[in-house]
Amino acid sequence: MWKFLTNFWTVAYLVFIVLNFVKHNTYEFLVSPVSALYVGILTLYVGSKEFDRWYANHQGRRRGELFVIAFTVVMAVLLGGALILGESYRVPSDVVATYIAVLSIFIITQKSKRLYNSKARHG
Repeated sequence: MWKFLTNFWTVAYLVFIVLNFVKHNTYEFLVSPVSALYVGILTLYVGSKEFDRWYANHQGRRRGELFVIAFTVVMAVLLGGALILGESYRVPSDVVATYIAVLSIFIITQKSKRLYNSKARHG
């Protein structure tokens, strides 16, 4: 269920921030709550996966790279668009903070994975 929720909210969030950008921040009043909701769901999903890795020996494939790539492409397009189109096109700071949270979560899970693999190899 968490994988479905995370995938759904990732797509919904990315569509939402692009739509908000194109509509000149018409939905800015929703950016903070939707960003918080997305980061919360992503954190719960990743946390449960890491718990499984360390305590249930779950070795399932993870696709965190796809989240990071998708976010990076969208952020680059939005920031480039704002630069080219002018100040009426703005990327809300909550969106930037969410991008940083996604990168942070990914980096932490990569470090955890390396630590787990090192521990498994050495004993």
